Amino acid sequence: MMYLRGKDFDQSKVIAPLAFGYLAAYLREHLNFTDLVLVVDDPEKLLAHNPQVIGISSFTETFEDVIKHARHFKRVAPEIPIILGGEHISALPESLPESVDVGILGEGEETLTELMELYLRKEATPDNLAKIPGLVFWHAGKRVQSPSRAWISDLDDIPPPDRFLLHNTNPNWQQAIFTARGCPYKCTFCASTRFWQKTRYHSVDRVIQEMEYILKHFPNQPLIAINDDLFPLNKKRLKTMVEAIRERGIHRKVGFVLNARASVFDEEIARLLQAMNGQVVGFGFESASDKVLTAIKGKTSAKENLKALELCEKYGLAVVGNFMSGGPDENVEDMAKTWWFIQKNRDRIWHPSVGLATPFPGTEFWEKAEEMKLIGPDFDRWNALDLGFRSGESIYMNPVVSEAEFEPIYEEFRQFQARPDISREHFGQIRVKQKYLAQVFGKIAENYSQVSQILELGPDSSHLAPLLPEAQLTHLAPRQAALDLSSVAGKKFELIVLTHCLEKLTDPLGALKALYPLLAEKGELICLNFHAGHLSLLVDLLKGRWDPQIFAVNHHRALRFFNAQNLQDLFQAAGFETAQLELFKFPDPKLQDAAQQLAPILAPFLDLETYHKNQDCFSLILTARQNQPVPLFTPTRLTTELALPVARTQ
Repeated sequence: MMYLRGKDFDQSKVIAPLAFGYLAAYLREHLNFTDLVLVVDDPEKLLAHNPQVIGISSFTETFEDVIKHARHFKRVAPEIPIILGGEHISALPESLPESVDVGILGEGEETLTELMELYLRKEATPDNLAKIPGLVFWHAGKRVQSPSRAWISDLDDIPPPDRFLLHNTNPNWQQAIFTARGCPYKCTFCASTRFWQKTRYHSVDRVIQEMEYILKHFPNQPLIAINDDLFPLNKKRLKTMVEAIRERGIHRKVGFVLNARASVFDEEIARLLQAMNGQVVGFGFESASDKVLTAIKGKTSAKENLKALELCEKYGLAVVGNFMSGGPDENVEDMAKTWWFIQKNRDRIWHPSVGLATPFPGTEFWEKAEEMKLIGPDFDRWNALDLGFRSGESIYMNPVVSEAEFEPIYEEFRQFQARPDISREHFGQIRVKQKYLAQVFGKIAENYSQVSQILELGPDSSHLAPLLPEAQLTHLAPRQAALDLSSVAGKKFELIVLTHCLEKLTDPLGALKALYPLLAEKGELICLNFHAGHLSLLVDLLKGRWDPQIFAVNHHRALRFFNAQNLQDLFQAAGFETAQLELFKFPDPKLQDAAQQLAPILAPFLDLETYHKNQDCFSLILTARQNQPVPLFTPTRLTTELALPVARTQ
């Protein structure tokens, strides 16, 4: 079998192509067929294995490679049957090349098994091929298509994919999982609905079984990609899935990457994804023009896209945002709305991607392109359908904005295109932030486990609620650089926690004064703040590179910074006394040379002993009380150091 890569394929970091694993497992179970080899885009390597049958899977953008390789195979070994599968041939059976003997249409497990039985018995005659549902093949110089095959009704009847076939092909491939097949929505640019026709689900037990298999055999894999078109579709099933994941402790061992739809994404789903250790959520936002969204996706809106982004930010979920431009009837104003949506939310979208609205076989876009005479019956420029825009080469379906006008617009969109190195750095920042907060709040929960009334303030969702489920906890987030405490006026809290909140407020002193009467007589307030003396800030300024650290803790939307002294002074001015001040150490080995080089330059301006002591202090954790002698709690140290270096781009 041969897997054809796309133009932007990076073999070291790609998710394993599960289709081959499913086919291999099904053949083994039903035919005891074990002599399978998977090769990536290397026809000579494949031929070196002396295959009896060659199978190729292809997307539309790699279909020209199918034709090229199949012709080569027929020249070198004309006796070897060539089978073609994948979404492209399923959507467009009439594109079966003359050099390919048989195409498999739709779900391949049963069809390939029955076809291999014919080849094993040497009975692959046209009459016998016509009896197998789900095929297109050549006979007497013409393409013949057999009747459609019914879909496998119970997905659990399909054995788990052969993951070691994939791993042995490329050990760097990441093992993914399908919990379902199909999508109920009918987006005009997507062929999934036509390909799968209806949504079918694996049982939760089967999904847990596959997750635990991956954890056992690939323990160093930090993330599992859930490859469903849309994972959190069925909320009842999602709840059951999350309960099972947490019951088995899977959420403590691995994170998850998944796809969702903005129009049905709500706070309950976001909370459930956070509970299962969801790390990355992919959305097809497509546009910020309601007119365009209604035309291509039906009932959805830019407002719902924004709400999904805000919820993901609140619950610590990194977002992959997919957009398209240049579609039918999209005008310059529509394109501008999308551009500004991305620009305004750049700090919420971890990995943005903007592509050309592209007509793929099996979609309404394809039919539109045919109506516009952009695609004819002899179309063969499959490489042009790769989501990129190249004037004069791409299939451009927009009659409103000319290609000449669109070209500079597309270049403006390209500035948002995520660079892999930056995306990896940002994801590293996300993981560092999660580890840091988990460590700090784990200690807070341990030290204050007997507290019943808690007020937690911060831009993220509550960190204490999952750790102290018995406590009566109120969580408030700052809005427009201010805290609205009207909902808790007159109440008293034994514990108040400010999580990187003061640095984001225009009036931090006023906020602390407003919080003072909310603290119970012997209660305590814990405040987490990024430390202004962390050397990374100075290095960034000196290099003229003010990275907003949008996915990290340090200066994302910060209006001000505090050092240890002025933070204590601020609390004193608000009437508090400092019970304890901890320096959370976060050493970055890459900054050590800079620290030594800067020391003599900074000597005239500050105390070098304090400088060296605090240069790797990442955050300040201040515990305060109202000015009164007897504390209710005696805090122990929350933490000392996060031994995880910051990934930085030089």
